[in-house]
Amino acid sequence: MDFSVAFIVAVVIVAGVFSAAFQQYLRQQRRQMIHRERLAALEKGIELPPVEQEIQRRSWNVQRILLLAGLIWLSLGIGLYLVLNGLVGQTFQVLWTNDRFGNPLWVPVLVRDGMQYSGVALIGIGISHLVVYAMGRKERS
Repeated sequence: MDFSVAFIVAVVIVAGVFSAAFQQYLRQQRRQMIHRERLAALEKGIELPPVEQEIQRRSWNVQRILLLAGLIWLSLGIGLYLVLNGLVGQTFQVLWTNDRFGNPLWVPVLVRDGMQYSGVALIGIGISHLVVYAMGRKERS
């Protein structure tokens, strides 16, 4: 590996570690601030806010995750269907293995008609996510 590539990889890894450590530091500082505020409220005799509000603020928004997942699955399904539909009838050489002399062995693979319908399964998963998202929105309203 070239020195510059190795250096870039090392810098990216170190930056990632520092970023994760800094995020953990910020979370810890926030927790300490909340703890100090609660202790000060106890000393003054003020009623403490319920902890559930803090948990609710940090909880994941399931509706947004369902919407995102549904759109991703739908996009992947449509893309897979269109790509395989365009490749129907074509033959590709796929590297299978190497023989005992180290020479590559290539295997011909035919894209048959009907393979494009594997994208329909992904489309169905995406639609089901979107249906659950829509039902959840109706219940909240």
